Amino acid sequence: MAFPKRTEASILGKIRQYTCKKSNITQKDMYHVNKLVDAYGKDWERIGEEIDASPRRAQRIWTLYQQRQKVTQAWTEEELETLRNCIRDGIGMAEASRIIGTKMSYACHAKMQSLKNAGLNTKLLKSRTLWNSDDVARLVHLVSTSKGRDVDWTAIGKDLDRSAESCHFRYIKLLQKHFNAKVDHSETVSREVQKQYEQHQRVDWTKVAQQLGLSERECMEANQFNNGKARWIYDPDTFSWDTADRMAQFIKSNYPKPVPVNYTAVSNYMWTDKSDCVKMTSLLRGEITWTTETLARVVHLRDNGMKFEDIAHQLSPTITAKKVAATYHKQKNPHVYQPLLDTDRKQIKEIMDSRAEHMDFIELRALVIKSMPHANKSALYTYVDSHGAALPVYKERLRNANVEHIASQILSGTKQSVLAKQLGIPALMLTNLMRSRAFSMHSRTWSQEETDKLMQVVRASPGPHNWKSISEEVGTKDSKQCRTRYFNVAHRY
Repeated sequence: MAFPKRTEASILGKIRQYTCKKSNITQKDMYHVNKLVDAYGKDWERIGEEIDASPRRAQRIWTLYQQRQKVTQAWTEEELETLRNCIRDGIGMAEASRIIGTKMSYACHAKMQSLKNAGLNTKLLKSRTLWNSDDVARLVHLVSTSKGRDVDWTAIGKDLDRSAESCHFRYIKLLQKHFNAKVDHSETVSREVQKQYEQHQRVDWTKVAQQLGLSERECMEANQFNNGKARWIYDPDTFSWDTADRMAQFIKSNYPKPVPVNYTAVSNYMWTDKSDCVKMTSLLRGEITWTTETLARVVHLRDNGMKFEDIAHQLSPTITAKKVAATYHKQKNPHVYQPLLDTDRKQIKEIMDSRAEHMDFIELRALVIKSMPHANKSALYTYVDSHGAALPVYKERLRNANVEHIASQILSGTKQSVLAKQLGIPALMLTNLMRSRAFSMHSRTWSQEETDKLMQVVRASPGPHNWKSISEEVGTKDSKQCRTRYFNVAHRY
């Protein structure tokens, strides 16, 4: 016997378990098993034979049927208390279902999750409730007693048992609500600021706030005394990032998005003209107002030979050279780009397809451009080049001209436009050829020898690295691959 320690019934049950049809337990199965139990009692082997299932499965179907008969929808307080004890003792949903007896395991699972979330979300639920007068008074006191100008909203939220965002935006609403009251303080604040400035030629906002019983920000927003404020006009030679960072930090701390910035307070904090603060904030964001004078200045500087990078530095500390170049070209060439019409594209295809076999590409392109004087020149050149590179006639000319020899000529320094004119094909085809060859030549994986050679070449070249020349010395990788690899492995050497 293959299984001497097993009874015949056990072996048959196991065979039946693997050979019987696998299916979900249906209501019909439960009714059938219940009738068999009434007829044979709890003889699970016999019942299993009747329903073509293992004895254990038959018993499970009957247990499930009995449990379904006792299931109730509503949860009583006793059942909830039993379920809480199961959660505390670490009992799972299946065992909890058996202990309660009137709930299915999935119902116990859903209720257990609900009870757990209710305990975890107590603080969240409180943060969504309305603020009472005691919480508001406590919030105002905590903000007014904060050290310095930066308010620690996280600490205030812990003190009030609310989220930091809830406390922060509640205080903003209070400031907006009492805006009229702050306007009434403007005369008092302005007198105190004027008094300090005339005595010390500077303003100590901490002393002003203590003298008047207000917060420093309230005093800055209410002050209307502006005598002695400095101008802040951008000059690339005298611009200081320390001053700009100081203003940016004040705005970020006191007026986080989406709160609108009060530039009166910013002006008083920096003791700088208000309009200059507004303009400098825009410049720091890379925004610039393109007035007639500014555009004329850009055109003048560019026509005198200045680079776009230097022009951008003359206009703003953060604006990019690309943005200045786009504005310059738009000013110099005001014609808006217009794509080719479908009729124009169709006409170009007909001309090129019919004459490409008997004409060189340069002659064919000149013929097409001459026949369409109304079309946009830039769009016309681009479409003619791309369509010419796809024509089978020119592809055949390139294949017949010894591709390897052409590639070696380009690598030796011969211009692609010269070779393209000699072959009578578009220069774009040679560009695509060299790109595909470069991609196939430079594998993506790095060997240890290539990495060692890269590190040796980089360390031998002082100063800013010329990655193109470094890639030529490595020989098997392009400049971008060399640069990425160096920064990834430099810490190992």
